[in-house]
Amino acid sequence: MTAPVIRQFTGTIPDKGQSQTAFDTNVDAFLDWQALQFAPDLVAFGTFANDTAAALVAANLPSLTGRALDAVRVNAAADDVEFANVTAAGWALLNASGSAPMYAARAWVTFSGTGTPSIRAGGNVSSITDNGPGDYTVNFATAMQDHYYSAQVTIEDNPDYNSYYWQPVGFTKTASSYRFKQLDGNFGEGRDSESSNVTILR
Repeated sequence: MTAPVIRQFTGTIPDKGQSQTAFDTNVDAFLDWQALQFAPDLVAFGTFANDTAAALVAANLPSLTGRALDAVRVNAAADDVEFANVTAAGWALLNASGSAPMYAARAWVTFSGTGTPSIRAGGNVSSITDNGPGDYTVNFATAMQDHYYSAQVTIEDNPDYNSYYWQPVGFTKTASSYRFKQLDGNFGEGRDSESSNVTILR
């Protein structure tokens, strides 16, 4: 396709004149022609760039099998990528709204305190030590950096007693464990409960 002529010079002075309207029309026609000439190349380049980027990423990704809903991150050496298992709580943090900072729990556990303590579910808790009636030590699988953390304890009431309250026992709040004692609210005696829940925030 031949490019449109913006302005022709036929060789005689009077013929060199051209109205503004004719000039604008010719310029528009030339620009349209130019866009048509390069459009296929731009599309082809975009496709090539996308295909190249996808190939580079695919070459560095581990197998996708069994990694549904996992996140991809750069590894510690910054020379490759790896998958990170993102829990439901983790996705909730990533998708949270608002500008206030969020601080995830460093450890949590829910356990049955009657008889031998039995962990029902938890995270970063290796075991529960039974120190006596209602007296427990929560042992962390990975220690905190210090003992300046916040420990939240809730108790699901045993129907044999009217109410419970809990209190820390001595100076046993360490980087590796947290000890607390739950007391019967009526008599102030240590009592086991059907379910105790501990959350550690730092």
